[in-house]
Amino acid sequence: MTGFFKRLFEKRAPDQEEQVARSQERLEIDEFGHGLVSIPQLDFVGHQARSPNRRFRLIWADRTPDGLRGGNRESGHGSWSLLLDDRIVSSGKLERPQEGKVADNGTFILHDWMFGHGLHGRFVACDSQGQTLIAQQFSANLMSNGLSPDGRYAICQTANAPGSDDSCRYMLFDLEAGREIARWEVETGWAEGYKWDCDAGRVIICLKDGEQAIYDFAGAMVDREGWRRRRIAAGDLGVIKDVLSSQASLDREMRHDIAAGLRRAAREGEIWSQARAFRLLGELHETEGELEKAVKAYDDALRLDPKVGVARRVEKLRKETGQQEIKRGSGRQSRFEKQAERLGIGHDVIMLEKGTGKDWRLHTVHDWSLVEFAALEHYLEQGWSGAASEGGLILTLIKAASFPRLDPRHADTFVEAFYAQNVAFAQDKFTKDQLLASVSRATRSQIEDNWKIISASAGNTPAFYPNVRAEHVFGLFEALGSDRLVEIANVFAAAPYDLRSGWPDLTLWKGKSVRFVEVKAPSDSFHASQARLISKLLLPLGFDVGLGEVRPRS
Repeated sequence: MTGFFKRLFEKRAPDQEEQVARSQERLEIDEFGHGLVSIPQLDFVGHQARSPNRRFRLIWADRTPDGLRGGNRESGHGSWSLLLDDRIVSSGKLERPQEGKVADNGTFILHDWMFGHGLHGRFVACDSQGQTLIAQQFSANLMSNGLSPDGRYAICQTANAPGSDDSCRYMLFDLEAGREIARWEVETGWAEGYKWDCDAGRVIICLKDGEQAIYDFAGAMVDREGWRRRRIAAGDLGVIKDVLSSQASLDREMRHDIAAGLRRAAREGEIWSQARAFRLLGELHETEGELEKAVKAYDDALRLDPKVGVARRVEKLRKETGQQEIKRGSGRQSRFEKQAERLGIGHDVIMLEKGTGKDWRLHTVHDWSLVEFAALEHYLEQGWSGAASEGGLILTLIKAASFPRLDPRHADTFVEAFYAQNVAFAQDKFTKDQLLASVSRATRSQIEDNWKIISASAGNTPAFYPNVRAEHVFGLFEALGSDRLVEIANVFAAAPYDLRSGWPDLTLWKGKSVRFVEVKAPSDSFHASQARLISKLLLPLGFDVGLGEVRPRS
């Protein structure tokens, strides 16, 4: 195999006989998801890009010629080949080739992530014969790129690189001239793709939510004001924050538009951004003298993220407006009790014996353990069954319920990957409706059969959740039933990567009652992901949620 790759990928000038031989050998190419291809004749597995006219195909592999090392490394070049009608026309090597594109004339571009560590990357463009048109190195990592269909122009985007002139930039290239013709700072967010209007001298940056930003070939945005207003209306917090922090005075119409955009972000935005939206809305109300509205917005922000940074400000505003903080019972509330109150969840005080370091225990008969396991003993004494596994238990149960029979090769695949269709092969992509339909019909025997597959690689537990046991999975399923489980899975399916984290430490059940408890030792803090999952998933579904505040027993 080493000899084959050396022969295939060492760049050289082939003689006429070899060129003819190459042109006559048409390759059989198997295509998979995410741009992966397999070429049995070359013993090749790697990535590909197709030209718009479908005649050219660029393939590349970020691994050593012997195929044994890939990804970050110090040596061992990766390889690329250009195919015309599935016949090789040119080949070469780069240190770490990535993000290939090819035009209708065979001109192609690649990112070279380069050997070693550090923030660097090389943008490479070649013609159809593999001759280098541009090889420009940057002191920043490379993100996305684009190539005009005719192969005349190309663009790339760099990531953040503090202190570098190449940080967070778009670079536009004229490949015929072999030079960079414009660069500008990223103000639109990360590009999802690129379109071209070469006759008008414009590149169109495609952004999330279907938004577009148009730039001319000098790097100037076309209709900046229109783009800014569209982003404000869409609830783009980056744009809104820039406008609010600018020195320019805002007219009444702009303030109204910003408030509407913030309310949309708080209502429809990604989970992580909603607390920020409420905070900015509170700041807007505060600058306009609408202090009661500001207090409400700040409270909403704190419910989603206790560390959003407005706790002191909102208490100051309460005093200024004559509002009193609602307290349960008499005496001063602890910070955890206040957080539980803001979230609208229960608050338990758990008295434990404190050992050295992070050791806790309920009674002297118990072994020293981490605080969540000691807190679990407290609830077990009260007749609950349960597990201290954060999201490991519920995610394992959802996975076991999502398939009539789980394929053994997916024993260690995270359930969020299935629901996001973040899998390599087309046959492993199941629609959310398919997965949820299986959950809605799940049976005890189905859960037991799939548990055997999930726990097989590690012995008695899932590979990545060592505190989850069979009795936990079966017990929670019996308590929830398929009807309540599918309610959880349905919300989870809307944002599987957001909602995989933030689950409370303890999952408890007693008969058909299910309770979730987030355990906090004295030095702990409440994280935004925890507050969001509780407020966006557990509480809307009517689950009993509590905050277990651990205090050392004197």
